[in-house]
Amino acid sequence: DIGGGCKTAPPRAIKVLNWNVRGLGKGRTFREAQQLLQEHKPQILFFCETKMTVRQMQEKAYKLHFQNCFAVSREGLGGGLAMMWNSEIVVDIKSYSKHHVDAVVHSENGSYWRCTGIYGHPETDQKKHTWELLRRLANLSSLPWLCFGDFNKVLNLNEKIGGKDRRAELVNNFREAIRDSDLEDLG
Repeated sequence: DIGGGCKTAPPRAIKVLNWNVRGLGKGRTFREAQQLLQEHKPQILFFCETKMTVRQMQEKAYKLHFQNCFAVSREGLGGGLAMMWNSEIVVDIKSYSKHHVDAVVHSENGSYWRCTGIYGHPETDQKKHTWELLRRLANLSSLPWLCFGDFNKVLNLNEKIGGKDRRAELVNNFREAIRDSDLEDLG
């Protein structure tokens, strides 16, 4: 359910870490995040399903040593998104919703590229809205584009382990949205 795709590779190697944390307020989850960050040292971090408010996410960003944070508040007890980045790069947020954060990244070498964190609709009858969002975002820019997150869908039925069976029709609809958006699965 978690993956990414891109139109072309970003011009310079920038580390991006994406995680559906299912609640960052728990001490154990936060410690795991600290450990991952120490190990991988990403310049950009995207959390989905934070289950936190904007203010809470900004406090977490500070504790995780990110100088910048753009967050979308939870709704009720669920949801919430956060994109954090360090001072090595400039990130210009272009659009957002409770299901995405779209940005242009200005790398220190002067190059520009897009990054979009996605949290797909978890409800089966709402998946079409995620695919429509991907298609709309794809048409907004010709910059190299890295799109990542939790799409709440798999591209191949054999990727799903446990839980309910996935309907082939939904998998095909996701594949079509990826193809229409000119994205490639990074695996």
